[in-house]
Amino acid sequence: MMFLGSLNVQRTVRLVCIAGLLLLFAACASTGAVKKDEEGGNVFADLPAGALAYVWLDVKPSRSLLDNILARYRLDTKTIKTFFDRTDTAVAAVYPAAGSQHERARRFLLAGYGKNYPALLSSFSLFFDPAWKKTKSVTGRKYWRSVKNRVSLFMQKDRSLVSDADPFFTEDGVEAPENFDLFRADADVSAWITGPDLLNNALARMDIPITVPATALFVSASGHEEGWEVVFRLETPGQAQARGLVSVLTLVRNALSGGYIKDPKVAAFAGLLLSEPPSVDGNALILRCPAISEADLAGLIASFSIQLNQQ
Repeated sequence: MMFLGSLNVQRTVRLVCIAGLLLLFAACASTGAVKKDEEGGNVFADLPAGALAYVWLDVKPSRSLLDNILARYRLDTKTIKTFFDRTDTAVAAVYPAAGSQHERARRFLLAGYGKNYPALLSSFSLFFDPAWKKTKSVTGRKYWRSVKNRVSLFMQKDRSLVSDADPFFTEDGVEAPENFDLFRADADVSAWITGPDLLNNALARMDIPITVPATALFVSASGHEEGWEVVFRLETPGQAQARGLVSVLTLVRNALSGGYIKDPKVAAFAGLLLSEPPSVDGNALILRCPAISEADLAGLIASFSIQLNQQ
């Protein structure tokens, strides 16, 4: 979820979720959610399969980071802040660009769980707003849709769904891969990337001749007094591949200390990822960044979103 540099908001898909929320809550004053019960349940049940990335967010401990990101893109409005004031946890999915420009091709879906969303007031406001129409889902359920803003909304007392398409789906909700629930257990923010080729594509764009044999990529961030700890877990086909990656990345780390990487952006990014020596956990490569500033982490997240949008 995370990475540096100056950013183009228009190309950052995750920020489309937040922009959609802005349009939404500015238009309707907002609508509902109570914290979803995670005890033994699937926390991603409201998100369908097929996304490039899935994100889980514990809002309260990560609120300062969230506010930092909102301020970076001038989205720190009262309506957005009120929404997150009332949200305990949220999950989001970013889907690949469709082959056509069909209006209902889903690009993102966000589900929020909290309390005190004014669902009835929102429905009343939207009823009298010509930009919003009550629409029937493929499941037969009703939701609000603004064609002009390309935003769809469903809200009730304990849940909110925001998407650029139909927020409902007929298939089962996606389930997190093996090890992910354990990985995110102590994190404030966590994500898994379903297409590990993202990593190789990004390396190729940076002219780094390394191919990573990854089967899954997990990322988490946890706030501490000294900064944010970010952990990357790269699942590989076997322990031999994981150990091979450690050897390669150790060489890269040595090259950094020797000043052999001339591109300052690549060197800064690699230096951040390799601030500690890489390690192995079973079949996985672990990269741990122990104390990133909140501003750097916000930039990291947005830069990673750009990489997703280029898939």
